[in-house]
Amino acid sequence: MKRMFHLELKNCLHRKEFKIIFLILMIISIGSFLFSCFYKGGGNQYGGSLLQVRSAFEMSMIQGPGVRIILSSIVLLIPLFSVIIFSDSYYSDCQSGVYKSILTRANQNVYVWAKSLVILTVTFLSFLIPFLINQLLCLIAFPIKGFDNNHALPPYDIGIQNFSSEWMFDLIRLQSPLLYNLIFMILISFTASLLALFAYSAYFLVKKGRFAVISGIFLLYIISQLVVILVGSYKFALVNLLIPGTGSFYVLLVWMSVLFISSLIIITMKSKLEVGIED
Repeated sequence: MKRMFHLELKNCLHRKEFKIIFLILMIISIGSFLFSCFYKGGGNQYGGSLLQVRSAFEMSMIQGPGVRIILSSIVLLIPLFSVIIFSDSYYSDCQSGVYKSILTRANQNVYVWAKSLVILTVTFLSFLIPFLINQLLCLIAFPIKGFDNNHALPPYDIGIQNFSSEWMFDLIRLQSPLLYNLIFMILISFTASLLALFAYSAYFLVKKGRFAVISGIFLLYIISQLVVILVGSYKFALVNLLIPGTGSFYVLLVWMSVLFISSLIIITMKSKLEVGIED
């Protein structure tokens, strides 16, 4: 398993799809930081009075008011970005016939599960690293304790009016804003890796083409969110749960569990059968 994992990891890191997606996320990360530096909404940044500069945590991609639309866009496009990285590697191996050569030297279960681990690991880090770099840049440029806050509340009142027990990890936001940001970075990155794993499992079932699964997963994601919003509530939608300021962690766990368990079942069942694709 270890040798196969290293082989698949090497293949993933050399793929142009991985390089392109990672580059896009890094550009978004650095671009978001630069936007925060010049953002003058309410005169709160370096373009205004220094007494109105906000903390490094409230100017990151996670909490920054001016870059909230950037985070929303990432969350909306997360299935598209995550799937392209390496989820189609099984299909590509089958199309090229490489999998036949691999299975002469490795066990089929090892081959299938090694790919699963690589997809989870690389996708998770591909999203997490740009988030961390953005937060690091904000820590360098902005003070740890800001003179202003996103809710325009005085310091002595921020823990009274600016708190909701219904918001996910809101108490942590008040007590440790860095930990709060890290939690959401991890949640977004982990959700991306689960979506990538789900797409990988879909290739065992849908064998009509590479882009059929990529577009299908994205459309399923969009439609499912619209259905949840229309039938249930916006606060139950995954696109809302991954953005700070609202939502329930237990609902988010339900979404994650559905993605993980369904992927696990499909991969487990299909890994015991003969791999390959239909003509």
